[in-house]
Amino acid sequence: MMRLMVVVLPLFAVATLAGEKEGQRDTVYQLSPVIVTGTQAKERESPVTFSNLGVRDIRERYSVQDIPVLLSELPSITTYSENGNGIGYNYINLRGFDQRRISVMINGVPQNDPEDHNVYWVDFPDLLASTENIQVQRGAGSAFYGPPAIGGSVNIITNPFRMQPSVTFEAMAGFQEFGDSTARLVLNTRKYAVAINSGLVEGRYMFYGRLGKILSDGYRTNAYVNFNSYFLGAIRFDENMTTRVHFFGGPIEDGLAYYGLPKFVDENKRLRRQNLNYWKVDSTGRAYTYVQPRRAQEIENFSQPHYELIHDWKLSPRAILHNTLFYYTGDGFFDYDASWADTSMLRLGVQYGIPVTNNPTNTLVRAFVGNKQWGWLPRIELDHGSGTLTLGAEVRFHRSTHWGRIQFAEGLPHNFDPDYHFYEYNGEKDILSVYAHELYRLDERTTLMGDVQIVRNRYGIKNEKYLGNRFSVPYVFVNPRFGVNYNFTEEWNAYVSVAYTSREPRLKNLYAAEDSWFGRKPLFKVIDTTAGRVRYDFDEPLVKPERLYNLELGARYSSDAATGGVSVYWMEFKDELVKSGQVDIFGSPVTGNAERTRHIGVELDGRVKLTEFLTLSGTMTLSRNWLVRYTVYDKRGRAVVLDGNPVAGFPDVLGNLRLTYRTDDFTASVLTKYVGSFYTDNFKREDHKNDAYVVANLDLTYALPVWDGIRVTLRGEVRNILNNLYFMNGEGDAFFPAAERNYLFGVTLQL
Repeated sequence: MMRLMVVVLPLFAVATLAGEKEGQRDTVYQLSPVIVTGTQAKERESPVTFSNLGVRDIRERYSVQDIPVLLSELPSITTYSENGNGIGYNYINLRGFDQRRISVMINGVPQNDPEDHNVYWVDFPDLLASTENIQVQRGAGSAFYGPPAIGGSVNIITNPFRMQPSVTFEAMAGFQEFGDSTARLVLNTRKYAVAINSGLVEGRYMFYGRLGKILSDGYRTNAYVNFNSYFLGAIRFDENMTTRVHFFGGPIEDGLAYYGLPKFVDENKRLRRQNLNYWKVDSTGRAYTYVQPRRAQEIENFSQPHYELIHDWKLSPRAILHNTLFYYTGDGFFDYDASWADTSMLRLGVQYGIPVTNNPTNTLVRAFVGNKQWGWLPRIELDHGSGTLTLGAEVRFHRSTHWGRIQFAEGLPHNFDPDYHFYEYNGEKDILSVYAHELYRLDERTTLMGDVQIVRNRYGIKNEKYLGNRFSVPYVFVNPRFGVNYNFTEEWNAYVSVAYTSREPRLKNLYAAEDSWFGRKPLFKVIDTTAGRVRYDFDEPLVKPERLYNLELGARYSSDAATGGVSVYWMEFKDELVKSGQVDIFGSPVTGNAERTRHIGVELDGRVKLTEFLTLSGTMTLSRNWLVRYTVYDKRGRAVVLDGNPVAGFPDVLGNLRLTYRTDDFTASVLTKYVGSFYTDNFKREDHKNDAYVVANLDLTYALPVWDGIRVTLRGEVRNILNNLYFMNGEGDAFFPAAERNYLFGVTLQL
C-alpha cells in the first residue's frame, strides 16, 4: 500500500499522562510504529519497483561516507565522488539518470534545488546517523509531490528518537594507502560525534540532539572537507495527533575538485591524485603538454539549515490529516580560479567607471549564492473500506541571490572596490501541485492503483546587473500513473504499472545568468539584433521539457529463507536532456534535447539465508540505452547524426554481491561491485569511455559485552580491498579517479 510514513518507534509505549489525578486509570499509548512524512511503497500491495534500506543495514554499513555511497549497492545505482574517497561532493545515477532527474526527499520534503534540480548531499552531513529507513523507487512518477521523478525517487526517513534515555559518543579514524612502490598509511579522515536521547519524558515528549564533525584530506590534492553537523529534534504525542520539530544541517568547508583528469593517469598513483583546473594532452593522449594545478585558495563555504514541522492528526477512524511546514536557507560561496578572464569579462574599464591599463592577473573569483525556500505539504488520507484515497498538495516558493566579485587579483586599479559585483541577479521559482492517489482493493488478491498529479512551476529572473534580462516562464504538466498488483500465493506476487511524466528543464538550460560574464546567452528565440543589442522572446524558450512514457513489469518471491524479484522496464523519451559533449568551466556537462531516446532493462535482486549465520544477497541490472533520433551541429554548423549511439553515462551491466556473517554481537560483510563500461559523451568515442571496474569492500562490527550499562561497539572497514585503480565516472575526456585501498577504525560508546 502506498503510504507516506516514517518509522517512529520500534515498540509500543505505555505511559501515564502527566498531571493525572490519583486513582484515575493510566492512559495507554499505543504509539503507531509509523508516522507519515514521505512516499512509501509496501510489498504485495504497491505496483511499484522499489528497494528499502532498513535501520540495521544503515547502522552496519554507514560510518563517514556520504549517502550516495550507502545507496550504491541497490539495483541500477552508480555513484561517483569528485575527490575520490566518497566524502564531499558525491553524485548518484539511477538507471543511468543523473540526480537532477531523481526526486530526493527527507521526511517527504523535496531536496532537489528548485533552480538547477541538483542534490547537494554535503548540505546535510552525517544525516545517516539519525536515519531509520531509506526507500528508493525506480521509474517515472515515483513521488506524489515535489519535482516529477524521471529516473526514480529517494526518500530518507529520519527517526533518532528512542524510548530509553542515552548518551552516545562516536570516534573514527581513516587511513589511506599512498605510494608508487612502497605503500604507506596516512591518517587522513577523522570523525567525532555525540548524541543525546531523552527517552520518553512526562509520558508524551521525546528530545534528541546530535553534534558531529567529519574531517578528511580527500584522495586528490587540496580536496579536503571540514564538515560540521547537527540534528536537533523534539516530538510530542497526544491522543489523536503527533507533532515533530526537526532542525538539522551543518556549516561546511571544502576544497574544490570539480574537474576530472585525462584517461592516461589512471595507472600512475601519483598523477591520479592530481587536482587540476585546466590541462592539455599531446596527440598520443599519453602525456601532458600543459597543466594548471588547482590553487589551495579554491575553496567553498556553505551552510543550509533545515527547519521542519511535521504534524499528523487522526480526525476519525477513517481519516488522517498530515501537514508539513518547512523553511530552508542556504548561504555560501566558492572561490575559483579565473586567471583566464580579461577586463571585458570582469566588467572593468572606463565604461564601468573602473579605468584599467592592463588585464589583472592571478584572478580569483568569489561566486556567492543565497537561497531561501519555504513550503507547505498538506495531505489527507481517507479509508473508504475498499481502499485508501489520498488527496494532497505541494506549495513551495524559492528565492535566490547570485553575485560574483574579484576576491583576489594582481594589477587591479588603485582604490578598487573589493565589494564590486561584476554580475548579480535574483532568481525565483514558484511550485504548486495537487494530486490524488487511490489504492483500491479489488479483492483479496488484487490491488489497483491510480495517481494523477497536476503541476504548475514558474521560473523567474530579475534584477540582472548590466544586461537587464528579465523573464517569467511557467510550465504546466499533468502526470498520470496506473498500476495493478496481484498476489498469486503467500510467497509470489506480480505487478504492472504505466506512467507518463513531464518535467521542466533546469533554469540553467534556459539561461545560465551566473555565467553571462564569460559569454553565456539566454536560450530563447531571438527576435531582434539591431542597434548592437540582441532581443529575445522570453515566451519562447528553445529548450523543451522532457516527456517520458514508462512501463514497469515485476514479480517477487518472499519466504523466511529467501526473497527476490525481477523487474522489466521500458522508458520511451521525447526531448530527453542528454549531454551535448561539452562541459562548462566547472566540469558539468552541457545538455540539450534529444528528439527521441529509449531505455530498456531488466533488474534482479535477491537475498538467501545460507545458514543460521550466513546470508548472500545481490543485485544485477542489464540494460540498453540509445539515441533513437538526435542530431547535433559542429562548430562549422554541419549536422552530426547520432541516431543509434549509446546515451552517455548509462552502463549496460551493473552487479553487486554481498556475503554477510552475522551473530548477535558480530557482523562481517564483504561487498563486491561491478560497473560495466559506458561512454562519457554521445559520440561513441573509445577514448571517451569509462572502463568497466570491479571493487570490493569489507565491513566489520563487534559489540562488546555490556558492562555496567555501557555498550561499546567496534567498527572496522577496508575499502577497495584489491587496491584496484579505476575511474568512477567521466565527462567527455575528463575522468574522476577512485581512492586506492583505505581503512577505517571506529568506536561507539553508549551510556
